[in-house]
Amino acid sequence: MIRLANVLIINANATQVVALKERLARGGYHASIAFDMAQGLVLAQADHPDLILLSGDDALDLAIQLKKGETTATIPVVLLVERIDSALCGQCLEHGIDDVMNLGCEDAELFARMRPLVRLATMHAELRQRASIAKTFNVAARNRVEESGSQPPVILVIGDAADAVVDVLQGSGEILTCATLYEAEDILVRRNFDAAVLSFAQETDGLLGFCSQVRNNPRLFNLPMLLLANVGTDIADAYRRGATRVIGRPVDPMVLKAAVLTLVRRQQLRWNIRGALNDSLSTATREAVTGQYSRAFLEAYLSSRIETAKAQDRHLAVVFFAAPNIEGVRQQFGDDAALHLTQQVGQWITGLLRAEDLTASFKPHEFCVVLPDTPIHEAEVVMHRIAGVLAYTDFAVRDVYQPVKVWVQVGCTVVAPGDTLESVLGRARQNLD
Repeated sequence: MIRLANVLIINANATQVVALKERLARGGYHASIAFDMAQGLVLAQADHPDLILLSGDDALDLAIQLKKGETTATIPVVLLVERIDSALCGQCLEHGIDDVMNLGCEDAELFARMRPLVRLATMHAELRQRASIAKTFNVAARNRVEESGSQPPVILVIGDAADAVVDVLQGSGEILTCATLYEAEDILVRRNFDAAVLSFAQETDGLLGFCSQVRNNPRLFNLPMLLLANVGTDIADAYRRGATRVIGRPVDPMVLKAAVLTLVRRQQLRWNIRGALNDSLSTATREAVTGQYSRAFLEAYLSSRIETAKAQDRHLAVVFFAAPNIEGVRQQFGDDAALHLTQQVGQWITGLLRAEDLTASFKPHEFCVVLPDTPIHEAEVVMHRIAGVLAYTDFAVRDVYQPVKVWVQVGCTVVAPGDTLESVLGRARQNLD
């Protein structure tokens, strides 16, 4: 069965382990089990799972050990505990533990908080994969990044009860505030933030809709959002609508501070990985016309990715975008205009993707996108969203004194057992020919 991720559960309580494994299976996650900390450390080092869920008396000590380990430091680690308190949250923040959750939280919360951590594991794996392929092109690229060296965070606190949050976060970085969701919409599109905190004395109209709006925005979908929930707030729905973390009032100041700064650290790590991923895009691996990865790099990379996906039962989606009317732009306005438009289309496609997704030039005016750990229904959403943006965009092209539009053909597939590079590319491109 295709799995969303491989999770390692480390817990001596057999009853809890069985229940948690069943929950994960319902969400599409494959779980392996260690019933003691020593076995868990061995499995973590040998198997390098996408996520580790830890419970038990020695769980914090093992989590710290994992985060210090050479081979395990990049694996996201979550503590599952009976009770969350300020002391535990402070220790988790200090030692870089990725999250701490209640054992009895609802599935909506469990999976919502697991997803960004699994995505972080995907980004680390993608970094290693690209660095490995780049090496075959004699390109030196980082295969790992550290969390150190991050810039002071920039946090936006939204709502009419922002002052208390600002007091808690004082000294943690640059804190900006605004009173309304309307103001927040304007601020968020003008500046990058490491996290946003929503704090209203009473749940305001449109609050959860705002969460959905941010999560569906191609530019903001990565933004971590923490919602301070009032009595009566549907917490499960808040997670479904896009909140990254929901904390009910009244909230312990250290619990709040640790939650916000953990989200900030995660966001900054994503930016660091994004920068490192660009190491593999150089003269030897880049297509000169578009600036995207070359077809030669794509084929080497995708061949390796296909084998990994089949061996690990992982999702891998391949999407094609073609803009055939660029040839008409060439005929009407010349080679330079067509070149400039092609470059812009490639840049827009890349800009609308996650950092771990790869864009490559395949043929003139045709781009191939590889989406790691992405099932077909999600890939199709991405494909149609990008196609829609491109179709409705007026491109400004050098020496063409009128807006230029492109019409886009698309195709999509996912890797299946028995697939080869040729079969995957052929199936994905069949709607283009």
